Amino acid sequence: MDELPPLWKQLPFLVFFIVAALMSITLPTLTVSDWGALAAGAVLTAAATGYAAIAARPGPGRFAGIIPSLDFLAAGALRHGTGESHSIYASLVLLPVLWFAAREGRRNVAYAAVGATVAIIVPFALGSSIDENPNELSRGLYSTLIFVLGALVVNELARRSRRNLHTARDQAAAATAELRRAAQIQRFLLPKNAAPLPGYQTAGACIPSKAVGGDFFDWYLIDGGLGFTLGDVMGKGAGAGMIAATTRAVIRSARNSADPVTALTLTQDCLATDLSQADSFATLFHARLRASDGRILFSDAGHGLTLVIRAEGTWERLASENMPVGLLPDTRWESFETRLEPGDMIVSFSDGVLDLYDGTLAAVDEIGKLAVSAGSAKDLVDSVHRLARGTSNPDDVTILAVGRDRLSQLTPLERMLA
Repeated sequence: MDELPPLWKQLPFLVFFIVAALMSITLPTLTVSDWGALAAGAVLTAAATGYAAIAARPGPGRFAGIIPSLDFLAAGALRHGTGESHSIYASLVLLPVLWFAAREGRRNVAYAAVGATVAIIVPFALGSSIDENPNELSRGLYSTLIFVLGALVVNELARRSRRNLHTARDQAAAATAELRRAAQIQRFLLPKNAAPLPGYQTAGACIPSKAVGGDFFDWYLIDGGLGFTLGDVMGKGAGAGMIAATTRAVIRSARNSADPVTALTLTQDCLATDLSQADSFATLFHARLRASDGRILFSDAGHGLTLVIRAEGTWERLASENMPVGLLPDTRWESFETRLEPGDMIVSFSDGVLDLYDGTLAAVDEIGKLAVSAGSAKDLVDSVHRLARGTSNPDDVTILAVGRDRLSQLTPLERMLA
């Protein structure tokens, strides 16, 4: 009720007043005992409705209590004009009673009681006689007590609902702040700058579908080259983000091991023990690049979305036959080898990139074409980033590209001439 515009709260009274007037005029079993009182009630209702239309503004809204106050008078005039003690419309008083009762503060129960009393007294002020209606005053006061009791109940329920709403909003605000902070930390964990590896380019982007995502990419210098990883944790949100951060940390802990399988095995041990209750798994592509000759030793844990783009404009997919990490116990992985020649590029991406197209593996060819047309690793990543920003993504969108410069095998003099 607090958030409803005054006009919306006034419309039920307006509708029921019009219905009451039409019934009294058209039905033979009902009567209009005082056309002047009925007209006065109509004018009061129209005035209350008119003020309700402008009371949504900050200034007039401070005096919105005028609206139900006019309704009390209109309800009393309606009763007097449609049969006095025989009027069937005494219950219309309940609507302005609820208006006051739903407002914050116990004093509004008193306002409702005063208003209901006024509505009962109005017919007598307009000429009804106690002598002619000996029970009318007693009946009216009894009805007022019932209305006041109802007002107390509504006011208490509204107070509790308001308190629960404030608590829920505070909790939601705190949760939003925590998610915002988690998303910020997750961004901090992603590489901020290209890897300082002469002769090579690195670029990556991660766009979560929610505040926190389960995808990540990473690169770091190792002895003689570069280690790089792309991971996709099952699920979305904060839980997947926490597992992604853990996975990244475990893989980094194996940076001194020459075999990429070691990193996957350590991650499997972590997910199978510390995170066994999380019922989650991750697909991973983890590789180690030897800068001197472009040799890449890699292991793929159920990912299968990695392409090697050749300088002459072809590409090959590094499909995976191994299981994801954390899915089955005692899983073993294999290492494979490929090589980046000058001008070549290796691209790994999450399945959210496929959703930028048709969501099927046929979209891999679209990524291959996009990579061939790109002038550099950064150009490719920027193109995918623009695609993701222009759509509503149901899944996290992550891409990692490592390219070898075309001039990387030339001498300094040959590079200058080139």
